[in-house]
Amino acid sequence: MSFTLPTNEEKYQYVHSQFERIARGYDLTNDAISFGMHRLWKAKAVDILLTAGSGQESKQEPRQFLDVCCGTGDLALRIASRLDKSDRVTGLDFSNQMLEVARARETTSSSDASLTWIEGDAQNLPFEDDSFDGAIISFGLRNLTDINLGLAEMRRVVKPGGLVINLDLGRPRGIIFAPLFSFFFNSVVPFIGSILQRDRKAYTYLPQSMNTYPEPEQITERFELVGLSEVRHLPLAGGSVALHCGRV
Repeated sequence: MSFTLPTNEEKYQYVHSQFERIARGYDLTNDAISFGMHRLWKAKAVDILLTAGSGQESKQEPRQFLDVCCGTGDLALRIASRLDKSDRVTGLDFSNQMLEVARARETTSSSDASLTWIEGDAQNLPFEDDSFDGAIISFGLRNLTDINLGLAEMRRVVKPGGLVINLDLGRPRGIIFAPLFSFFFNSVVPFIGSILQRDRKAYTYLPQSMNTYPEPEQITERFELVGLSEVRHLPLAGGSVALHCGRV
């Protein structure tokens, strides 16, 4: 079956409609296609966000963190579970269906920190400058129509000294692993999506979207281009996942 990526003009509505459709089974499918490993990658990202931030962890005032493209809220809830009652986590996503799942998950969470869910645009964040101690986006940057604008917005709303983190797909290396990953990603992932979500199209978009997503070295350059410093790229899972962090 042939597949054509949406144009840049079509991308926002195209991706939005996909996430609205797959929200209810999103977490189960993520576990299946990553063999549960996405939980470990996100834990690593949260560790960096909370322990290498602006130093607020040693101060008395409440901390605030932003999860951009928060989806069903698993990352925001993970951050909140590490914080105190006076702290706040804000999850922002453009999909109302995803946020409905996030709100439902919050009701079973044991977190003490305050959680806020906002429907909004990652490229036009509805927050004042210097509002957060850190911001993170997980497997969402490649879905933006303007990656640089999304990164610039995250930088804008983070306080000086705080971190901006991106966790997304990378480029696997190795003469054995790279082709195996390519086969799994391009052939098996759509099949899993068709079985668990009855939506092969959405999970065909996932691997195909990598054709236009910058390589990790280019993401590093984009971090620096929007004014972030101390930029690091940490390859995970044999390079198939890339974690980037930069300081405001």
